[in-house]
Amino acid sequence: MAKFEVQVRSCFCCGLSIGTVFIGLYTLLVFSLLTGLAAWGLSDTNQNGDKSHFTSCELEAQGKINADNRKLVLHNGHQTVIIEDSTSYHCSFGLYTEELKYSAPSRYSTLWFDIILYIGIVVASLILLAGLAIYSEWLLVPWIVLMIIEVIRGFISVFMIFWLSYGNLARLATAIFFLGVQFLHISLIVLVIAKFQRMHNRNTGVVVDADKQYEVQRPYPTATLPSNYTATAYSPQVGRHAQPDPYAAGAYSDYSPAQNDPRYYDNGYRQPPPNSVRY
Repeated sequence: MAKFEVQVRSCFCCGLSIGTVFIGLYTLLVFSLLTGLAAWGLSDTNQNGDKSHFTSCELEAQGKINADNRKLVLHNGHQTVIIEDSTSYHCSFGLYTEELKYSAPSRYSTLWFDIILYIGIVVASLILLAGLAIYSEWLLVPWIVLMIIEVIRGFISVFMIFWLSYGNLARLATAIFFLGVQFLHISLIVLVIAKFQRMHNRNTGVVVDADKQYEVQRPYPTATLPSNYTATAYSPQVGRHAQPDPYAAGAYSDYSPAQNDPRYYDNGYRQPPPNSVRY
């Protein structure tokens, strides 16, 4: 059976332990803010339906002139029409935080799902920080599961912003921004999973990378040095148990005077005349 492991040593800014703490604080703050914005959108939907923001944002995205943004100015007998830009938070980031890409019936149920999920992630972030404090890896699991659900929901939301953008630049920019946020959250999930595995291995006493073999540097073969005076001057070194040293075979097995006497291997060495007489 295959075993899935995420081997991450550190975050981009710090160690994995400190990085996981920052991740918990980040999700705690961000999803607390998203909970408030989604609750605001739900309250506005209950009171006003599509009249407050949805209708004007749809007309703007489709390139239609909204009567609320049209002003008539009379000057010297000339009538001037001034059209104000209605692009606002509701027509851009509100497409994600307040689900204003949907009409009131769909937006109402979607916002309820978002609020429940956001509150769950806030609570899971607190549990994650507690798990890091007491070094219990299983307290990280709720955060991982809820963040995976949030990423899936985020990708669906971004796709719908693209689908209902009508080519409007504000909507396209919003979709691209929150698409990047989803990839950021994926990287955070990977880091927390890596932290979970490290904590689990340490708590269970599992040695990581024990199956990998590392090359051991061979020490200098001091036993092959010519220190055994009982052997001949050019014989291989024999160990204490009368076994030949394995390192000496390549170093001294073919050692002979013929290889070190310059008269044998140096053709330029001056040789005595063949019939010379030595004194």
